[in-house]
Amino acid sequence: MRVAVIGAGLSGLTAARHLVDGGCEVVVFEKSRGLGGRLATRRAEGTVIDHGAPALDAPAGSALEHLARGLGGESATVATTLIGGVAGPPDPDAPLGDHVIAWPDGLTQLAKRMAADLEIVRGVRISTLRACGDGFELGDEQGNGQGFADRVVISAPGPQAADLLERSPADPKRLAAVRRLAYHPAVMALIGARLSSPPSFAILRPNDGPLAAVTVETSKRRDPIGGVTPLVARFAPGRSVDLLDAASDDEAVAEALPALEELLGVRIDVAWSQVKRWRFCVPSVRGSMDEMNPPGSRIVLCGDSVCAPGMAAVHTSGVVAAERVLSTR
Repeated sequence: MRVAVIGAGLSGLTAARHLVDGGCEVVVFEKSRGLGGRLATRRAEGTVIDHGAPALDAPAGSALEHLARGLGGESATVATTLIGGVAGPPDPDAPLGDHVIAWPDGLTQLAKRMAADLEIVRGVRISTLRACGDGFELGDEQGNGQGFADRVVISAPGPQAADLLERSPADPKRLAAVRRLAYHPAVMALIGARLSSPPSFAILRPNDGPLAAVTVETSKRRDPIGGVTPLVARFAPGRSVDLLDAASDDEAVAEALPALEELLGVRIDVAWSQVKRWRFCVPSVRGSMDEMNPPGSRIVLCGDSVCAPGMAAVHTSGVVAAERVLSTR
């Protein structure tokens, strides 16, 4: 059986690996050039910054922790519990407990290791799934054919999954259910800060104000370069809505800076700055795997919009999606 997996985030790569282990021929389509979804890393001024998820939320003893340790190795130079820990009130939308994992060379390293033995087509957005016999002909947004699949796993965010289902032989009731899934956006200000002393925390969640979280990237065993500490400031959902399309990068940084200075209790000398915008960051309206995937579905949805909060649940959704596909053989 040939299976197409749409999206190379945590759940999509998990589903793909399990499908390959189950004897399927699998191809993964990723619309961007990178891997991992919000396990996203970029380089700025010679350093590594995780600009999606701040760390891997892998509860001790979970299947996700076992996967991360198995692929990343046991050495603390490869995968390490964050120094300083998580401070501030709990976040029900994006839980991070005491056991979080990060890589010195970025969270995307987990995705790259998961993808090592998979067939992945990058830079292609699948936009249509045309019925073809018992399977589907895949088409991209340029109108080009991208082959055939007996079954399809969609791990894209709910609104994007709904767009794709609308261009497939989907049941109207199922499509309406998927259309209800929604997300908070997130605007991230990435700031290289010259500080008199490093912060005492790895991840801070303020009680109030414009910022939802602040991550200190040097807490992941990344040495400051030129005395500069990279900080990632994620705006709260309400401010992110306002800043997503309406504000320039300079305006976003200008708003983040005084909030950071107040939280740190020091004046920040900015060495450099960048801004990253996520239109679909944290689910605000979720569904369940059973609700979104009727029995016998040849198109199966997985990912953070169809599971409980937390990366362990996202990983499990990929496993469950693979099992559902395998059960239809």
